[in-house]
Amino acid sequence: MKQQQQQQTRIITEIAIMVAIALVFDVIAGLFSPFKYGGSISPAMLPIFFVAYRRGLKPGLVAGFLFGILQALLAEALGYGVFAYIIDNGWWKFMLMFLLDYGVAFTVLGFAGLFKNALTDRKSFILGIALGSFLRYLSHSFSGVLIWSYYADLANMNPWFYSFIAYNLPYMAASFIFCLVVGLVFFERRLLNYNL
Repeated sequence: MKQQQQQQTRIITEIAIMVAIALVFDVIAGLFSPFKYGGSISPAMLPIFFVAYRRGLKPGLVAGFLFGILQALLAEALGYGVFAYIIDNGWWKFMLMFLLDYGVAFTVLGFAGLFKNALTDRKSFILGIALGSFLRYLSHSFSGVLIWSYYADLANMNPWFYSFIAYNLPYMAASFIFCLVVGLVFFERRLLNYNL
């Protein structure tokens, strides 16, 4: 019983540390982001992938969810300007934005934990990062079509093209590649096999 409690404490501690690291990465990347309406090229997903690989699906999903909620608060997603804009267009859009851009988009990173041998198998490691990144990309892109189509109108583009190709694809593809390259350095050096 005591050993099980110690293990749970280790997992909770690891989740807290990795979410904090992800937030720091995200804030730093956001300072240099060329995207004025959100999104950045960032390694912030990597710590969440690490939790999922080391601890499994459920801790990975929890870490992703916490990261999304904290990121929303830090990004002032609930600030007056965004809130007022969305409320003017319907309260349900606000709820949908919070769900798709933060709740779902970052929780799904934890699905990397489906690849149980990712710490020893290079292919599983790569597929986990690819799956989590792709699911996050889909969530942001659907949010763009359903909620942020105003910006597509400003750019005189089809909302589907704008959201899936012009806006979300560049920074998500770059973030995926960034996380993959840095992650493979950790993988090759077996740096993820530490004990807490």
